[in-house]
Amino acid sequence: MKDQAQASAHQYQRGRGSDESHRQDQALFKQLLAEHGSLKRVSALLPNGIRVQTTSDKPELVLVIQAHVEGMKRRFANDRSIRSWDPLFVALFDYRHEIDMVYHNIPTGVEAVLTAKEPKLIELIHAHNKTLHQFTDYGFEASRNASPAPAWVLEEYGQV
Repeated sequence: MKDQAQASAHQYQRGRGSDESHRQDQALFKQLLAEHGSLKRVSALLPNGIRVQTTSDKPELVLVIQAHVEGMKRRFANDRSIRSWDPLFVALFDYRHEIDMVYHNIPTGVEAVLTAKEPKLIELIHAHNKTLHQFTDYGFEASRNASPAPAWVLEEYGQV
């Protein structure tokens, strides 16, 4: 894993967030990373995407999970990218109109289904799923690194 000096040297492709909305979303993300040991993420690969549940036994963390997903929905809708130094996330935002996401809150967190029609976007969804599993498994340590990305993403967006 990269150290803090390397992490701060990332090349941002879509700018860096600094408004109140970004700070709120970032605070939720940081809390999830800090408490990753209290998260459970179970996913099933579908032929056209994934079905996933992200849950916690801690009621306060359930609210954070739900707020985080709602915040990411808004960011997608408004093209307010995050991790714009990470080729996988840049691709997700660029292709967001071709990815369907349906989610609902459940008593212990959120269940979501992400699907797409294009094979390369299904590959993108599967890579994003792997990234989120790394976040829930390793917290901040995983967040310092670029996400695993399909070859076409690295070719199109470059490598970190």
